[in-house]
Amino acid sequence: MSGEEFMKRIGHYDRKWNDETDSYDIIFENPTQFKDVRKSLKIIARTTSEDKFVLVAGTKMKGGLVAVTGDSITDAESLKKADVGLCMGSGCEVAKDNSDLIILDNDFYSIYRSIKWGKAIYVNIRKFIQFQLTINLVICFITVIGGCTIGKTPLNIIQMLWVNLIMDVLGAIALGTESPGNENISRISRKDGIINAVMWR
Repeated sequence: MSGEEFMKRIGHYDRKWNDETDSYDIIFENPTQFKDVRKSLKIIARTTSEDKFVLVAGTKMKGGLVAVTGDSITDAESLKKADVGLCMGSGCEVAKDNSDLIILDNDFYSIYRSIKWGKAIYVNIRKFIQFQLTINLVICFITVIGGCTIGKTPLNIIQMLWVNLIMDVLGAIALGTESPGNENISRISRKDGIINAVMWR
């Protein structure tokens, strides 16, 4: 649909300043109208900066995660409001300042690659935390049990430093730089904890 049709179908709305987010929120007169339009919407053509901002703000208000691409001054407000703002390298400085990521090669496929690598980094952080928790709990357990049973710690200070060096440096290098695999990573929610039940087990 066109931007003009989109604005007609969502009905009347008001802008309200939010001091916490330091930006405007959109208050719809009839929220169900916007919800129905958003569900059926695939592409908006001939949009204004206001159309983009209303769509981004309304989607975020309904709990959606929003990524916006833009390269002009008129896109700055939408880029700032979105969860992730992506600006092309050839874009203006105002758009770049309001973006989270700048796509230097101006290739839309780079957006897909950035999302893929973002998910890979998230998975790698989880792997590293699981590795660190396992090593730390084992060392604490051995040290405490050893001190209580044989009267001295099984590992001396130098050995503890070596274990610490290996688990921090080599673990971070091995797990932090792992490239995205072919495994299907499920969608990541804002409500997901960094440590889940499988990791604890």
